[in-house]
Amino acid sequence: MSVTIADVAKCAGVSTATVSHVINNTRTVSKETSERVLETINQLGFTRNASARTLKTGKTDMIGLVVPDISNLYFATIIQQVEEILGRQGKNLIITNTKETLSIEQVQLKNLTSGIVDGLIIASAAENYAMIESCIPSRFPCVFIDRNVQGCQHDALIIASYQAMHNAVMSLIERGHRRIGYIAGVSNISTTRERLRAYCDTLQSQGLPVDEELILYGNSISARVVAAIDQLLERRCTAIVVSNNLMSVQAAYQLSARGITVGQDMDLVVYKDYEFYSTVLANCDMIVQPVMEFGNAIGDAILERIAHPEASIKERILTSVFQPKPGFLIGGPYLGSDKL
Repeated sequence: MSVTIADVAKCAGVSTATVSHVINNTRTVSKETSERVLETINQLGFTRNASARTLKTGKTDMIGLVVPDISNLYFATIIQQVEEILGRQGKNLIITNTKETLSIEQVQLKNLTSGIVDGLIIASAAENYAMIESCIPSRFPCVFIDRNVQGCQHDALIIASYQAMHNAVMSLIERGHRRIGYIAGVSNISTTRERLRAYCDTLQSQGLPVDEELILYGNSISARVVAAIDQLLERRCTAIVVSNNLMSVQAAYQLSARGITVGQDMDLVVYKDYEFYSTVLANCDMIVQPVMEFGNAIGDAILERIAHPEASIKERILTSVFQPKPGFLIGGPYLGSDKL
């Protein structure tokens, strides 16, 4: 016979309401009482009936997080931060992986919004909201993250990179680089377009041509990075910009494998958007994204949207920062030993 909330209350010497408040975090309970209830729960092996609670409250206490690549440490860091924020409020996270495929995302959105979750956090593969609008019920609590989805009718949080990319390319130009290669990410997402636009605008602002042969597209597949590095070297690039974190480490390794010392023989601009980073990037210029702050903001945003579903749509923009390699000062003389 299963243990009930009444059994826990009787054993702990408290009311069933107190047990409910401890479990659901719906009212402040003294530390001593809370610890006694939790200890009793563990001793008796009590588990709450989630289905019954859902029928009673209409809430599952589950939040869905739809990401394009669960293996990407950028999204892994976001997941960790969001889970921490939600956990404090007794919420749980369901994570799904779209593999940057719109058809998979559409199926996942329909499934998650069928009563499984109370709200959604979405890093969408869609360029336009019309592509997924039919998959999300009207007024369903959602927060779109990382990418701009045209026509989006929900809260949005993004990290802007235009200024940071501009500063990075300007830094390379100031060092004397004129053939600056660029390895772009997945072509159809807004972050790729924004970063590439900053690269092109900065070259043109300094009277330099945008050479389409120096702009190559990759993704998370290392084989594409290998080919891109070889092509850019053949085209006599003296500096390379890698526009996302997934390709950055691979690009640095490929240069090293060819006997090229990053930071001396070749300047390399990479993205840093998680805490751990390979030492192979130690001498790279970096565009640093505030991923920890971003994850926290996402967690807060979805909780706020669920609590206030009728509130006006909100957009928050965080910003990346350009961090030059050791020895180089923005706007000052280069103190390293470039071989241009």
